[in-house]
Amino acid sequence: MDNNEKKHDFSEEEEKRMRARSAVRAREREEKQRQAEIKKSKQRRIMHKLSTVIKILLIVIVVISLLFIAAGSLGNVTFSNIIDYVKDGFSNMESGEGYPLDVGSGSVKDMLMIGETTVLVRNNEVNLLNKTAKETSKYTHSYSKPQTIVSGGRMLICDRVTGRYMITDRREILKSDELQSEVFACTVSKNGRYAFSINCDDGSSMVSAYGSDFDKLIDFKCAEEYIIGLSYSPDGKNIAMIGIGSKDAGIYSKLYILSIKNQEITASFDFIGESLNNVFYSSNDTIIVVSENAYTIIRDNTDKEKINFGFNTISRFEADTNGNFAIVLSKYGSIDSGTVALLDSKGEELFSVELDSKIECIDYDGSTVCVVDSDNIVRTYNKKGKLLGETKLDAPAQDIAVSGKYCYALCFGTVVQLDIRTQTD
Repeated sequence: MDNNEKKHDFSEEEEKRMRARSAVRAREREEKQRQAEIKKSKQRRIMHKLSTVIKILLIVIVVISLLFIAAGSLGNVTFSNIIDYVKDGFSNMESGEGYPLDVGSGSVKDMLMIGETTVLVRNNEVNLLNKTAKETSKYTHSYSKPQTIVSGGRMLICDRVTGRYMITDRREILKSDELQSEVFACTVSKNGRYAFSINCDDGSSMVSAYGSDFDKLIDFKCAEEYIIGLSYSPDGKNIAMIGIGSKDAGIYSKLYILSIKNQEITASFDFIGESLNNVFYSSNDTIIVVSENAYTIIRDNTDKEKINFGFNTISRFEADTNGNFAIVLSKYGSIDSGTVALLDSKGEELFSVELDSKIECIDYDGSTVCVVDSDNIVRTYNKKGKLLGETKLDAPAQDIAVSGKYCYALCFGTVVQLDIRTQTD
């Protein structure tokens, strides 16, 4: 009996161990299955994210391709412009210290926009900032009298005294050179062409035009007038030039239309006794020229329509890339009021609004007109003249720039960012 009892006890113990080993193996199998499910779940998430990224990239490629096709038909947008805008979008994702931004009193000579990038032209450098005040690029210079023009994603920075200049985009210097002469005027087209009017040794002026590849396209010498204003047509095929001269003890102005393709003047218009100070190609067949108290619309190189404001004066003029332009009209004998008017590319008035204060600064980006008056109040309007918002600055503004949903005011060494609709900084 004892032997039988011992055998029975041994079998129970063995059975317990077997059940324990079986339970362990079951738990191991369950853990392996759980780990396999986790791995599959991770792989599914990775594939989903990868699929989303691929879809986004495909959409971007399709959009860029469509824009590039449109650029070929419109002739005023280039593939490099589109790439610049894409880069601009990515640069705006980087965070800076934010606004208001201390830039130093008196150090900024000019403030303007390339897309949604703010450009600050200083005494010896040019800073490009995104919407969070993050510096995305910086170019150094030693220009004593810099003039900056932006068009089509390119920026021309020129020293009017020495003729040194650089062509840049949002990221790098594309071209730098020296004209070795005083510069009267310069311009950049939407498709990257640029031109200068320089002073010649014999007292005449020379207009030199260059292609987007920096090759020279044409030289035009004017012996009778100083060419003090230039504007490329949107398609880059023509240059409008305004010259100033004197005859019979009187001053006069002349508008020339220079064809790049034909290498000749295709039309000219006389303005006797009038001093033109601005020229703007608002569309391929329309040119706007501005004098102290009038602007004239030239259509199809033949029709000439003058809008005269009598004793009132045009104190500000701003144009957008679509051909619309904004003017500030100061009333004769009054420094405490002004009128802001927006006109389309054909010279038709879109809206006008009169303010009971002097208008100090104005900017226009194609959708929003931004003005600052002598009471330090910033007002923004849409193209129909609707007031979008207004706010009072803590200090007078030396300059204003607008793009997208923000406008920027330069106030004694500080750049303030304002939301266009809420007008809060």
